[in-house]
Amino acid sequence: MGPVRSISYSKHSDKQAEKRLGFSLIAFDRDSISVTQMLATADQEAKVQGLTGEEVKEAKETVYGRITEYLEGEGYPSETNEDHKEANVNDLVFAVLIPVISMFKRKTGQNLYLRREKTIIARDGKSSGNQEFVMIHDSLDYREFVFVIEAKRTSLGKGKKQCLLAMKDMGELNGKGVVYGFVTTGEAWQMLRFDGTMFTQSDRFFVLFHEVKNDKEGWMEGGSVVVDCIHATLRSGGFAVK
Repeated sequence: MGPVRSISYSKHSDKQAEKRLGFSLIAFDRDSISVTQMLATADQEAKVQGLTGEEVKEAKETVYGRITEYLEGEGYPSETNEDHKEANVNDLVFAVLIPVISMFKRKTGQNLYLRREKTIIARDGKSSGNQEFVMIHDSLDYREFVFVIEAKRTSLGKGKKQCLLAMKDMGELNGKGVVYGFVTTGEAWQMLRFDGTMFTQSDRFFVLFHEVKNDKEGWMEGGSVVVDCIHATLRSGGFAVK
């Protein structure tokens, strides 16, 4: 038997995606839970302790600094700016992710690594196309997916179908546990969860606002929840600690 050929369904219709997912995308978008509820569920499922409260605060301070540097260099992400591309959004997402991932790896020793433009091949040989960011947990005994992030320049909805399909494939490839996903425009974010049977999504939350450079306290109280969300996925997503 020859190698399995990857067949992309990332550009397929909503109906084709719904058939694979087993539910209506329109019906799915009618329901969401609060970010607080999503984090509470993740906390109950946590497999490792992760960062302390003070360390999470330190991560938030670092992320805030990276965000303000990004805004100084590239400006505020806006769909009205024709020069603002998805690559710019990806740069912002990376700036948010990497301080949390680095601190978590140093603290826990977990062998986690981030992959960009990663194609996930499902068991049936199909793929949901390239995913902007995929977090993988690796060891000598097993390799499992933790989360995926789909970034779009204009709206969360444009990336959600592809993100859900990728999460389904990740969950099936893992064979157990929970996987997470995020869709983001850089400014707005939404967190998704798949437990192997059911998908759940959080309400939208905003990581950026126009005065963020001059209102660190406001960001720490609101926008910094993105750090809590990333930390939660690293503690509870994908892998089983042996």
